[in-house]
Amino acid sequence: MADELSIYLIVALNIFVQLMLIHSLRFPPGGRRKYYRFAVAIPVAIMVSMRLLIVAGLIHARVADQSAIERFVTGAASIILMAAPWVVTAFAIVNRERRAWIKKLRAESDEPV
Repeated sequence: MADELSIYLIVALNIFVQLMLIHSLRFPPGGRRKYYRFAVAIPVAIMVSMRLLIVAGLIHARVADQSAIERFVTGAASIILMAAPWVVTAFAIVNRERRAWIKKLRAESDEPV
């Protein structure tokens, strides 16, 4: 049980750091909320789905008892748990820069010749 709590703590700290990074970006009012939601919802959904798979008996809780397919699913879920908040932060940065670029292009095209 201590290992599970450690994993949840690591995931929670990862989410918290990514939320701080998203918060530091300048967005219009309410523009950060969708990134906050995705950064939290994806890992939580993965954790809940893995717990449900274990409770349903579709995946063994111990990695040593898992088959190759179960290990693949567990490994993919682990990668998504750690990578999802980072990917959401990257999308927030790219979206912010894309919006600034579009705004700049619109301002340039509206200038009289």
